[in-house]
Formats: sequence, structure tokens, C-alpha cells
Amino acid sequence: MEKTSVTEQTPIEIDIIADFTCPWSFIGKKRLETTLDMLNTEAKVTWYPYLQAPEIPPGGISRKEWLAKTYGTPEQIAKALEPVKVAGLQDGIEFDFDAIKVMPSTIDAHRLMRWARGTGRENDLAERIYRLFFVEGQDIGDIDVLADAAADVGLMDKFKARKMLESDMDLEEMWQEVHEARELGLKMVPAYIIARKYAILGAEDPVSIAKAIQTAQQEAEMGEAQGEG
Repeated sequence: MEKTSVTEQTPIEIDIIADFTCPWSFIGKKRLETTLDMLNTEAKVTWYPYLQAPEIPPGGISRKEWLAKTYGTPEQIAKALEPVKVAGLQDGIEFDFDAIKVMPSTIDAHRLMRWARGTGRENDLAERIYRLFFVEGQDIGDIDVLADAAADVGLMDKFKARKMLESDMDLEEMWQEVHEARELGLKMVPAYIIARKYAILGAEDPVSIAKAIQTAQQEAEMGEAQGEG
């Protein structure tokens, strides 16, 4: 019987630390998908929270105000966002920054992602939340918007999602995970942790991500071979 490799038996573990108001995190998601398709590799992807703007209150603030504080004048804002738009188009994302009116707190969006872990709906939910914000201009700090997203991807019905989001369920644990991400010293996202060993910071190109995944797979295969020996 032909021997099956460890890469066929066990999906590689990839942890993603990202935020839903970070456009590079959305681009990074697309690039990881491209990489996995290119390698024909299965992965167990787990999402962990990062807050790009932890100072934002639960109700959010004006997006225009946040951009001005972050980048400066309208000309400086446009200059900062232009390369993001270009990169997004290359990865199939049509960013509509003008449609975004509210810069939200994303803690509830991250809680929803936490509840999606292990359900097989994580990728679809992340995609939906990113599109709601960056393409449709929706307020992803609004629990009604998030509840609809949960229903859209089949995670749970919107009434259950809304009830959970209205509660404090897992809120303390969520803040702890945010704190842990900060303790890692991350100053940019997305961050990928591959096989709990290799870290990639930023929305790297698929070739760079592929090299790290292949290295992790080769080490896993060597370890299995040594174990059998």
C-alpha cells in the first residue's frame, strides 16, 4: 500500500491574529487562501483577535474623525489609502473606503469569531464581516449587523446571535486574548503563526507564505519518518 504523507493526513495548523478594521488583514486573508489553493494544502485555521484601535468606545466614532487623527489631511489620507486600494484589487477586493461612516469597536466581531471556532464557518464568517465593513460600509460594531452576518453564513440564527452578543458571554476571555496578542509585541497585523513555530508578520505575498508552510510540512514529515524509524 502506498504510504500517505503527513500533509495528506493532518491539516497544517495556522493561527491568524488580525482585526476587522485593518484592510491589510483582509488582503492577508485572501493571500493565505491563494497560497493554500496553490499548494493544494488543507489547513486548520484559527482566528485570534487584535484591536487596531483599542481606544474606540463600544458605540464607535466617526470614521472621518479617526482617519484625520491617524493620517492627517484629506490629501494625506488619500495617499495612505491608495496603495491599499491597488493591493486590494489585485486580490479581488474592491475597497469602498468612502462608504464607511463609523469606525467601530471590533470586540463583538471577535467574540462572534470565537464562537465560530471549530464549526467550519470561520472563514465564511471572517469574509462576511470584512465585506460588510470594507465593501458595504456597514457598522460591524452594531450587534444587529453581526447577528445578520452569523445567520448569513449559517453559524446560528440571528436571534440567538443577538442574544449572545447582548450578553457578557466570553467578553472577559476575549479581552484576555487581545492582551495576549499585545504581549507578543505585535505592532502590525495580520500575523500568521504556522504550526505553532513559524511567524509571518504582515500581508506577505503567497510565495513567502508558501515557503513557511512548506518548511513546516517538511519538518513534520521528517519527524514522522524518524518516529517510524
